[in-house]
Amino acid sequence: MLSTKVKMAKLSRFRAPTTRILYGERLRDVTQIQASIVKHGLLNPLIVISRGQKLIVVDGKKRLAALRRMRFSGELPRSLVRVPYILVNHEEGQYEANEANIATKRLRPMSLLSNQERFEEVARLRRKGYGLMEIASELYVSKSCVKDLLCVALLSPRLRQAYFGGTISINQARAFASLPNTDAQDQLLIALGPFANAPEILKAIEDGETVIEMADDNVIILPSRRPLTPYRAGPDRLAA
Repeated sequence: MLSTKVKMAKLSRFRAPTTRILYGERLRDVTQIQASIVKHGLLNPLIVISRGQKLIVVDGKKRLAALRRMRFSGELPRSLVRVPYILVNHEEGQYEANEANIATKRLRPMSLLSNQERFEEVARLRRKGYGLMEIASELYVSKSCVKDLLCVALLSPRLRQAYFGGTISINQARAFASLPNTDAQDQLLIALGPFANAPEILKAIEDGETVIEMADDNVIILPSRRPLTPYRAGPDRLAA
């Protein structure tokens, strides 16, 4: 059975089952993970089995390679002097079975998922009735990350696809989601373009600059945005 208790250990205690030379696609993957760790931190713990004093990594070998490369180059953050890990119960000869069990637990690093996959993972747990802290614990991310991803449910279909495709960032998505009217969200995207940062988007909303053109040639100028708690959106909205 997979334990969910996260422990900490020095990087030197971790070992990969086999030594592999990094090149080609694998090297590119590890480099991308390094960049993600620098920007977001290590979002998922390593999954390990114990052999004496060593911790053998059964899920997270690329993350381990990225951490080692960062330590070698002097780029390892102080927060990762001790690395989070989960210890899997292990009996001799059951290594492959443990890896299969880990795969079925959907323990894919959030940092390696697409924007759409991240949102769908959070939305799936929300529909099951999980609270913010429960989702954060299940996916090994911060509560603020969960809040941001739940805001995606409040976006218009056009903006949601823009976020899924990487045209706008999660910060931009959260800013647009603070505007309740989805038609107004689309108009604001057209007016400001995809390169407007979150503060610029919020200022435009607060200044009442959002305009919706109606079929009868009239316009509606929306008032300043009102405070929202998007992460309380119901299951029906998340499933949209």
